[in-house]
Amino acid sequence: MMTRRRPPARSIAPLCAIAWVFWVVLPAETDSRLIRKVPAAYSDGVYAMAGQDRPSPRKLSDLFMQGDDGLPSVKNRTALFAFFGQLVTSEIIMASESGCPIEFHRIDVDKCDPVFDKECQGNKYIPFLRADYDRQTGRSPNSPREQINKVTSWIDGSFVYSSSEAWANTMRAFENGSLLMEQRRQFPVRNTMRAPLFNHAVPHVMRMLSPERLYLLGDPRTNQHPPLLALGILFYRYHNVIAARVQREHPDMSDEEIFQKARQMVIGTIQNIILYEYLPALLNEDLPSYTGYKPDLHPGISHIFQSAAFRFGHTLIPPGIYRRNENCEYRKTNTDQPAMRLCSTWWDSNEVLANSTIEELIMGMASQLAEKEDNLLGTDIRNNLFGPMEFSRRDLGALNIMRGRDNGLPDYNTARMRFKLAKRKTWNEINPELFNKNPSLLRTLIEIYSNNLNNVDVYVGGMLESKGGPGELFTTVIKEQFLRLRDSDRFWFENEENGIFTKNEIEEIRRITLWDVITNATGIPLDAIQRRVFVWQDGDPCPQPFQLNSTMLESCVPLQRYDYFEGSEFVYIYACVFLGFVPILCAGAGYGLVKLQNRRRRRLKILQEAIQKRSDGRICVDKMIVREWLHANHRRLVKVKFGPEAALHIVDRKGEKLRTFDFSGVNTITMEESQESETGHRKALVLLRIPRDYDLVLELDSLASRRKFIAKLEAFLASQKKHFTLTPIARDIMLAKAETKERRQKKLEQFFREAYALTFGLRPGERRRRSEDSDTGEVVTVMRTSLSKSEFASALGMRPDAVFVKKMFNIVDKDGDGRISFQEFLDTVLLFSRGKTEDKLRIIFDMCDKDSNGVIDKEELSEMLRSLVEIARTTSLSDDHVTELIDGMFQDAGLERKDYLTYNDFKLMMKEYKGDFVAIGLDCKGAKQNFLDTSTNVARMTSFHIDQLPPEDSKSWTRKQWDAISTFLEENRQNIFYLFVFYVVTIALFVERFIHYSFMAEHTDLRHIMGVGIAITRGSAAALSFCYSLLLLTMSRNLLTKLKEFSIQQYIPLDSHIQFHKIAACTALFFSVLHTVGHIVNFYHVSTQPIAHLRCLTSEISFPSDARPTISFWLFKTVTGLTGILLFVIMTIIFVFAHPTIRQKAYKFFWSTHSLYIVLYALCLIHGLARLTGEPRFWIFFVGPAIIYALDKVVSLRTKYMALDIIETELLPSDVIKIKFYRPPNLKYLSGQWVRLACTAFRSNEFHSFTLTSAPHENFLSCHIKAQGPWTWKLRNYFDPCNYNPEDYHPKIRIEGPFGGGNQDWYKFEVAVMVGGGIGVTPYASMLNDLVFGTSTNRYSGVACKKVYFLWICPSHKHFEWFIDVLRDVERKDVTDVLEIHIFITQFFHKFDLRTTMLYICENHFQRLSKKSIFTGLKAINHFGRPDMTSFLKFVQKKHSYVSKIGVFSCGPRPLTKSVMSACDEVNKTRRLPYFIHHFENFG
Repeated sequence: MMTRRRPPARSIAPLCAIAWVFWVVLPAETDSRLIRKVPAAYSDGVYAMAGQDRPSPRKLSDLFMQGDDGLPSVKNRTALFAFFGQLVTSEIIMASESGCPIEFHRIDVDKCDPVFDKECQGNKYIPFLRADYDRQTGRSPNSPREQINKVTSWIDGSFVYSSSEAWANTMRAFENGSLLMEQRRQFPVRNTMRAPLFNHAVPHVMRMLSPERLYLLGDPRTNQHPPLLALGILFYRYHNVIAARVQREHPDMSDEEIFQKARQMVIGTIQNIILYEYLPALLNEDLPSYTGYKPDLHPGISHIFQSAAFRFGHTLIPPGIYRRNENCEYRKTNTDQPAMRLCSTWWDSNEVLANSTIEELIMGMASQLAEKEDNLLGTDIRNNLFGPMEFSRRDLGALNIMRGRDNGLPDYNTARMRFKLAKRKTWNEINPELFNKNPSLLRTLIEIYSNNLNNVDVYVGGMLESKGGPGELFTTVIKEQFLRLRDSDRFWFENEENGIFTKNEIEEIRRITLWDVITNATGIPLDAIQRRVFVWQDGDPCPQPFQLNSTMLESCVPLQRYDYFEGSEFVYIYACVFLGFVPILCAGAGYGLVKLQNRRRRRLKILQEAIQKRSDGRICVDKMIVREWLHANHRRLVKVKFGPEAALHIVDRKGEKLRTFDFSGVNTITMEESQESETGHRKALVLLRIPRDYDLVLELDSLASRRKFIAKLEAFLASQKKHFTLTPIARDIMLAKAETKERRQKKLEQFFREAYALTFGLRPGERRRRSEDSDTGEVVTVMRTSLSKSEFASALGMRPDAVFVKKMFNIVDKDGDGRISFQEFLDTVLLFSRGKTEDKLRIIFDMCDKDSNGVIDKEELSEMLRSLVEIARTTSLSDDHVTELIDGMFQDAGLERKDYLTYNDFKLMMKEYKGDFVAIGLDCKGAKQNFLDTSTNVARMTSFHIDQLPPEDSKSWTRKQWDAISTFLEENRQNIFYLFVFYVVTIALFVERFIHYSFMAEHTDLRHIMGVGIAITRGSAAALSFCYSLLLLTMSRNLLTKLKEFSIQQYIPLDSHIQFHKIAACTALFFSVLHTVGHIVNFYHVSTQPIAHLRCLTSEISFPSDARPTISFWLFKTVTGLTGILLFVIMTIIFVFAHPTIRQKAYKFFWSTHSLYIVLYALCLIHGLARLTGEPRFWIFFVGPAIIYALDKVVSLRTKYMALDIIETELLPSDVIKIKFYRPPNLKYLSGQWVRLACTAFRSNEFHSFTLTSAPHENFLSCHIKAQGPWTWKLRNYFDPCNYNPEDYHPKIRIEGPFGGGNQDWYKFEVAVMVGGGIGVTPYASMLNDLVFGTSTNRYSGVACKKVYFLWICPSHKHFEWFIDVLRDVERKDVTDVLEIHIFITQFFHKFDLRTTMLYICENHFQRLSKKSIFTGLKAINHFGRPDMTSFLKFVQKKHSYVSKIGVFSCGPRPLTKSVMSACDEVNKTRRLPYFIHHFENFG
């Protein structure tokens, strides 16, 4: 057994004296375990509350501890004796305070309980907090839970001096060995040093008061109530009395020596009073004499002593406290009550002593008799015991029973047997005298415990034993405990061997009683108080007036609840509203920026138009804002611009042109005005009408506005030398006759719909639409409707001035009146859909026969061919080509000797294509009608022929579904695998933290304070930390590019890093929102907790006892809260501005906000430093990816700040600009790779991604950039030859990269299919050049690539003439015929449309003649319409069946890459080799 470290020789040297007090002896030191003198009886054998099958403690308290107070002590024990017992408790025990976590249990309260459920709600309970325990216990039945004692169990004066040297030093004056005192009243100083004194709420205040109001004493509980405080001050003063005496006797001693000597004497005195004065008075017997120190005894406090036996003293506590002076004058309260009510003074002792003296209290308590020693408790402690502010009143009797269960005490009989007492066999044996006197109490006891004598709570059984003092069991327990404390203490004052005191000093201490202490430390006269202060006997001074009863005292402060969240409501609501509005505000800002950018572009466009017009000498005359009347239910606010040419321009509020009312071809404009009265409230109307155009109806606010408009129009027309006629007309008649565009459109829709219905019948499920008029009227309206040439051109989807439109219009307009009637249109449609091939050929012949002389000469045929080329939107057909084509066609038909064609000659020439005319029709896509016989719409293989493949085996539906799923999994196995791993890791991190904070982190008390929310937030924190850190790896472009050079890329889908970046970001967003919402709830819960509940939360923040951390503190005054709000705002900004629309329309704002990732990661690192809920863990996930990303950024610096000179810029059609610039030295790249490019002419740090179109072998770099977003438009306009002067300023190009693209691995496949759409053809400019260069120079002799199919899908050739030049150069260099090119024109008509068929015939003829396309001049074959990718891939699959896999590379808009992927999936479902592996990039 370890003993206190102190030299045995008697010495009062400072160090030795300090060692005497601050000893180290494990069984009795602070935070030592309680010891078991009776076996543990936890419900589960380990830690669960004992007695869970026993009655409610509150019910037991009501039955056995409730009764009338005001009965005096049988042994005449005084109130001073009762309260001195609490001093003894404070000296050796503090084992009821809750630990970490706070374990919350409920003491059930019966419905309609007169104290706790006055409103009969039936849902009330008394809260109970389990005591702190040793974490090394409570893990198995062999080591059940053991509670701990937070003070030393020795009688060592810790009540006076505390158990902490630092605490003791705060009380010392460091002068003459004394303790600090207030000079005026000789009271201890106030707690201005803020020692950790217990500071509960005062009942009548119900809020936390400053701890500085409390008196600074050694025990944190001393200020609990006035009697305890008075006893504390008594011994505090007694120290100074002894110190003064020591100084007088030893004037040469130092302050430290005097202090320690006085301390020894005070501790010896306390030991003597407790053991030889207090305990004999309690137990009614003297203790055995001291026989010496016994090192084999354990000095620890036992569970049964702490939780049951020594709580017997609670029965002695009176409901009030007398105060008197030495003249036996009893002092009344301010409310004229005879005594202070105890329940009204909880934690308000400092205020009581401000108006009283400890002398009055001590004399009053010395004369006042305690309550009777029985099983009953006074009202003040049974129903009005102080508690935390949430439950301001508790039942001490119920708490005592519950504390025994908390400590795992066994039943009453088991405890008796363990102390070698006879086991009670009958209920009456517990207390025969009591039960004979009160038989109903016995019956109640038997009934409540179900007649099980072996299941009675120790405290209940022990209290029922009481007869004038503790019963047999409690007496035995108390006696055993104090004898162990005395005999196991090597520094006990009677131990002569320790050398602390001499025999004379020991005898002197033995003679000291509490009376001596009182009379020496206070101003009480010697005869004003009896010498045996613990009992009052007849003849003692100043008998009490009467035994106090609670009914004769003031009432206790009524039960109240305190809302810790009070005052935080508005802050919490505003914080929630703010966080909720942040995404809305960011979305609004993003929307505003998009609108702002659109507005800037519109203004720039308008400005450019204005500059152009000014350069042409035209100046806008005037403008006016009006409303345009469209039909009865629709008007729109527009701006009318007058000129500058002979036209009115109708524009909307955005400045976009809606309509041009062009009257340049007429001299007189018809104008009508509605007849309105001057006082009328209807708006004034004006109608403008010119031939061959829709009416323009304008609505003006007033007649004055109309007059103003007419005056402006008159002046404008006069400037254009035009005239107008003004006719007044009734408003209704004007609107009824107005032929606006919208009205006309409805008529034309009915026109085409009726023609379609008469030709093909109604579509399945379609019902004929009816107007408000009768059927006859509707048919008449349609029959009377006719088409102008412009309307006919619009229906065909062409311009009115197109040659084809003119020729076709003349054919359909049989009567030559310049308009197509319904019958004429219907006849033409019927002819194409149901007519004979002969009739269709005749129409084509008549179209070519311009002069209608019955023959087609070569000039007429040439004009027709040019109209077809015009339809195809290409200008590559020269006069020589046309002549060559016509001569070839004549020669093929055997008509080379003729210069013209008769109808029979034409039929002979078209004989080869007769089958193609069977299904031809007119595709009126402008009218949204397709006048084609879809029953004959069979597939046409125009350029490559797929032989019949072996028939597939008939498969069941289940087998087909299985094949589809298998194919999908096989094709996407890498993506699925890594997504699976990603989500497994993410969810595992979430679950691990969730479990940890749900079950493994009980000591932090987080779950009890915050509920399950803390587990969710900590789990989401781990998951989002992983996701955010992983984002850095997905953006380490140099690393990803380097990995593509190694075989590891076969196992990692590097091309999908952007998609994975988005997935990880969205996952991080989900967990971030979950984390934020969780902590908003958590902070609410934390804000509703008292300080006592927060001490387990974190060791990083220490709250003073009067602190009240509100929600504003947690949100705005902690590192975690403040950085959390900033993180949420920054995260929201980043995610909102990463929306595709904002990224496309306002890229610089997207990139600027995305650059906040640096701040985001910095705040993430700071966020956890406060350690509110645990150690920071973000750095664990962040360090690795951050180092890799930083190194990756360093690699990019090699080219980022290198300014490269621009060699050449060229403005190409479709707003494409080509920029050629110098290649940095030692820069290596592969075809298909891309760079991030910035131009110093704008913001030099704004980089955008573009594919390199130069080949790796070229000594320069080039990019083809299409103007789509703001930056690309700015670039295009800057280098526009009209704006750019190379002599003025020489902008530079800066690049980052190159980086790996999805198409760079094309050379690894023996057969490759490349598909480019739109601007997505740019990578192939480099790849195809690289391919033909490598193959023609044998550079790729060791590379697998042997055949490449390139499919170019574009709206029309005209948009990508620059790429035709690239393809032309590629074809010229392709000497090994490794490349096969197919071009698909998508912005065209149905493949069986008349125009498409004629183009197809011309293309076939020209290909046969010159081995190149009539439209592009390339060897590549042109197709009209979108490719059938599935058929094409099957063709490639059959042709190259000798290879195992074929690479398919697609680049362009998302629908294109998706269709290619679907085709690969479809072909791969057949499970035939070769297998198609798809790589793609999305542009535009």
